[in-house]
Amino acid sequence: MLLPHLQVALNLYLLSYKLTLQPQLNVSWCQKKDGEFTYVWAIALQLSTAQKIPAIQIATKIIGMINTQAIADDIRQKLATENLACSTLIAIRATPSGLIYLELTDCAIAAWLQYSIANPPKIEKYCLQKNKTLLPFILQYTHARCYSVLQLAAREGIIPPVLTSISFLDSQQQLLCRHAAEQALIKQLLVTSDNLYAPNAHLKPHWQKIAVALCQSWQTFYAYCQIWGEVKRNNLDLARVRLGLTLLTQRLLAVLLNDKLGIYAPTEL
Repeated sequence: MLLPHLQVALNLYLLSYKLTLQPQLNVSWCQKKDGEFTYVWAIALQLSTAQKIPAIQIATKIIGMINTQAIADDIRQKLATENLACSTLIAIRATPSGLIYLELTDCAIAAWLQYSIANPPKIEKYCLQKNKTLLPFILQYTHARCYSVLQLAAREGIIPPVLTSISFLDSQQQLLCRHAAEQALIKQLLVTSDNLYAPNAHLKPHWQKIAVALCQSWQTFYAYCQIWGEVKRNNLDLARVRLGLTLLTQRLLAVLLNDKLGIYAPTEL
């Protein structure tokens, strides 16, 4: 979601100081607190070594070059279908050590989730090879399991056969996804999407590892976050949100299996 904007800010910084370096973007997720969707950008620490100036000075300069208005406009465009007015979408700060923290608010996460529901990724090539013994079974199993869950939900009338819109926010503009396993899955969906659509030019992704991590996140989510039974009866919005996360998982797995790992994405086993 943010990586293209961060790359622009980095390029502006390098140009302003006439630096010929080609540093890696070096963005990761903050793992300190559950419930926060925060990128950690360590670029200032990299540049500090080369420029021989404190990382905090570099971080402050780069933050000033991040076009937060462009990021907000991008997010609001994706939020249009939610018909919401969120004043704060992203918070950016630097630590004394020079790390840059970029925290996405619930509205920003909801925008990305809804946009991803409405705009499914394209699969470049569909593979028919049904067995590849070197790949973990969990990859094809999870794709088939997600597909069967969605089909069952459609048959029971919880979601339409073709899902194009889900509201991920409650009336207070907070994410309905509050469980730690839900939020861990959202993070993994973001990580997977970043690797697929905003890859690091200096680092080749390990697609099998990325796919396994996504599968494991969904398996944990499905074990702890109920869709049927009491949730379906008493909180249909939450059930639909969880089905939305399942749909996004299935779609990204289909891309990973077909396009990156060259293996059939089964709908049943």
